[in-house]
Amino acid sequence: MYTLSMVCGTGFQFQEMDMPIIRRWWCLLLMERFQIDGYGRRFAFWTEEARSVLEGKTLPLFRVERRTTSNVPAHVQAVQDRDRTDKRLVDFILTSKSAEQHLVDILSGKRSKWFPLKPHFQVPVYIENEQSQTILYNYMKGVLNKTQTQLTYSDEVDFICGCLLPEAIIHALGELQGLSWQEAEETFLQGPTYHSSEVEEFDRRIAREMKNHPI
Repeated sequence: MYTLSMVCGTGFQFQEMDMPIIRRWWCLLLMERFQIDGYGRRFAFWTEEARSVLEGKTLPLFRVERRTTSNVPAHVQAVQDRDRTDKRLVDFILTSKSAEQHLVDILSGKRSKWFPLKPHFQVPVYIENEQSQTILYNYMKGVLNKTQTQLTYSDEVDFICGCLLPEAIIHALGELQGLSWQEAEETFLQGPTYHSSEVEEFDRRIAREMKNHPI
């Protein structure tokens, strides 16, 4: 990006927070422009999918996980399983008509436990992956911008993160796991489930740190 900016003489008009969308843009540009591994020829119909990725409606695949015959540690497997669950949740929110309609209903005045925003109340994030968080935020911002609403709020970021985000995730949890709204809300408030091996690994790391850097 620095080289491109200098060649075009545009100045450095990007920040660290722009990196996720810049990575997707370069990925699409290189594949289509240079036909990497033949993808440019094989996917001549790829325009709609590319636009969907750029709009944050589809998660891009940057790398394919290598198959391994060795046993994966339990705490690593737990993290991988949770990542797959989060991606499934995000994909549902981005592609499901019912999820988008639920957000539109909230913006149109449907009663929400999460609005008005509660001062000093910390809303759970639930989804830990920062890239997924960014994609969800951009998607909900798009829904907000194209939907007329009578709801009043002073900060757009707080409104999206404090109201639309929990509404979308709770709706998705209910649909994907067959839960009632109350059950899905309780699952959201409890946050992700951590495997006992993750806790044990965390304790081991803390013990090593304390040993190497005693107070």
